[in-house]
Amino acid sequence: MAKKKKQHYVVIRGRRPGLYERWFGEGGAAEQVDGLADAVFRGFYTLQEAAEWLRTLAPEALAQVEIFACGPTPMLKACADVARQFGLPCQVSLEEFMACAVGGCAGCTVLVQTPQGPAMKRVCVDGPVFDAEAVFPVAA
Repeated sequence: MAKKKKQHYVVIRGRRPGLYERWFGEGGAAEQVDGLADAVFRGFYTLQEAAEWLRTLAPEALAQVEIFACGPTPMLKACADVARQFGLPCQVSLEEFMACAVGGCAGCTVLVQTPQGPAMKRVCVDGPVFDAEAVFPVAA
């Protein structure tokens, strides 16, 4: 039987504390803790487990946490929901099909809420990283 892999990582003490959706790679949790003797982090199998752990944090520790996520849209929405539940900043890296990757075709546009109202943004040029609240606003 294959060992289940942890998919969510919380960095409490590191270069940039937050909830990460991967360990390795650019922007992963490993970058935040590698080489730091006093790093504090933990891996979780599900977002629910991560949320349960966030509930145990003292307010001053929770104030140091941000969420960074990449992956399929339903998972990003779930991360945004967890961030909203705890009042945490959250950034999501969107994955959309890109025909030209330079913004000319507008094939990768997504609806984003801006201070001026709803707008279509191109993931290849305006992103791929967006504030989760702009991409997944509270339903009216």
